Amino acid sequence: MMEKRDSGLSIAVGFVMILLVIAMIIGMWAVVGVPEQIRDAEEYHAVKVTNAFLDYKIAVDSQRTRGLPGSEVSMLIPAASAYADGALFMEEGVGNLSITGVTPLPSPIEISRLYATFGTTNTRIGYEAGGVYRNDYGRAAWVTPPSLSLEKIGNDVYVNMVVPKMLGSFAVGSSEGIPVDTLLVNISSSPSGPEYQMITITYEADHDDPWDALLWSAFFYETKITYRNIVEDITVELTDNIISMKITPLSGESIHLAMTEPEYRVDVRGS
Repeated sequence: MMEKRDSGLSIAVGFVMILLVIAMIIGMWAVVGVPEQIRDAEEYHAVKVTNAFLDYKIAVDSQRTRGLPGSEVSMLIPAASAYADGALFMEEGVGNLSITGVTPLPSPIEISRLYATFGTTNTRIGYEAGGVYRNDYGRAAWVTPPSLSLEKIGNDVYVNMVVPKMLGSFAVGSSEGIPVDTLLVNISSSPSGPEYQMITITYEADHDDPWDALLWSAFFYETKITYRNIVEDITVELTDNIISMKITPLSGESIHLAMTEPEYRVDVRGS
């Protein structure tokens, strides 16, 4: 009888130990495997959202380059991921772009931002001033920067800028994709102006968005590196939330400014 009782007890203990091992494996997978799967899924989703904003940029740029005021494009932004709902925001006045050294002085341009968040909202991907950016945990980088180029023809340097003016304000959450309608209202273009000896472009970011100041600083530095060989000097300065880029042509040469400001009205379909 004792042998049978011991045998039965051993089987029970072995069964409990097997259950404990299974529970440990499940627990380890829940602690390590599940978060890793979620991170992989969120990263894959971030690529999808980035591509959607790049498609959005191409679409609205095409409206301008084809000269189609009154035309409208509709894009689906896949804000929600497989694990969490997403949200799409449109904010006006997130920063101001101004230009000095020219006559007459252009009015400061209010910069707007269309962006999506998903998951833990630590990642933001959006469209700002004609460029597409990605912000992870407060550290942002341009996927493709705004449009600013320098061109030298003879003794003249032409600064060409395209600064979209985006009108609209909304915040929409969804468990699916969010459709966005963008209407091109008009295109304002200033031809190459008179000759100048220096042009300073300044961006003032919102005090609550220090990452945005650093983002524009990177953009100005990239511009400096790209075009420093065709001018006398390009100086970039960052002070708190204000970034400036001063462009000085070579001695005996002049600089001109040509700016295009397409105006868009952005809304969420059905709102």
